[in-house]
Formats: sequence, C-alpha cells, structure tokens
Amino acid sequence: MEFSKRNVSKTYLIINEDNLDILAYFSLAFTSIQSSNFEISKTLVSSMDGFNKHATEIKVHLIGQIGKNFAVENNPINLGLILQETFTIIKQIRAMAGGRFAILECNNNPSLIALYKKYGFKILPTQEDDDHLITMCIKIPD
Repeated sequence: MEFSKRNVSKTYLIINEDNLDILAYFSLAFTSIQSSNFEISKTLVSSMDGFNKHATEIKVHLIGQIGKNFAVENNPINLGLILQETFTIIKQIRAMAGGRFAILECNNNPSLIALYKKYGFKILPTQEDDDHLITMCIKIPD
C-alpha cells in the first residue's frame, strides 16, 4: 500500500459484495524493461514494443503483487479469477496509456512457474543468472 500512496503503483481489492470480505488483491504499475537484460529474440522485442525490433526500452504493465486472502473460509477466488480482474483493469489502462504486454516477477519455484504458465505467462530468460526471481510476460489479451 505504501507504493500506492506514493503513486508508484495502485492496489486493487476483490471484495465479496455480500459480506464485504476482502477475497484477494493485486497491484499494478506501468514500467519499462531493458531488452538488453533479457535473452529474447528481435521478433519478441518487436511484438512487445509494437514497432521496433531494436527497441532497448519496452513499456509494460507490471503486476506487482497478487494475493488471495486465505483467512476467508471457503474463499472461491483462484489465480484465474484474480488474473481476469487484473486484465480487466489493465485493458482500461491500455485504452488510455497503451502497453502491449504485462510482466510479473515470481520466485524461482517450479510449481509457481508452472501455475503462471498455465495462464499463458512465459519466462523471459535473463542475461544474468538469478536464482531468486524469474520475470514472466504475457501479451495482454484483447
């Protein structure tokens, strides 16, 4: 929430309308990545940039945090529903400010990576060998 107060990102809540329980949350920011930090093809750079296969800085939507409130008994929310809400907001932002791809960073955990891949995210291989965080991207669905 601190980043939200400073207008670095915005945090969104998914709330049960019947009892006002917070079911989940996610944070979004608009940022850029340096293509030179990743081992990606010029085709992907062009697709992410929307124009230039030699782009060095690519504007992307950053999904900064995703969380489910496990304190709510029988919470029906799953990652698919959270991402559905996330992309609803991203599409509204895209209509005003552009952006073709979204990224997120997650721990280098095979189960977590497999879960995000299930929803269409792909790993962006980095130039540096970082065992802790993986950057994943997805083309914003229409």
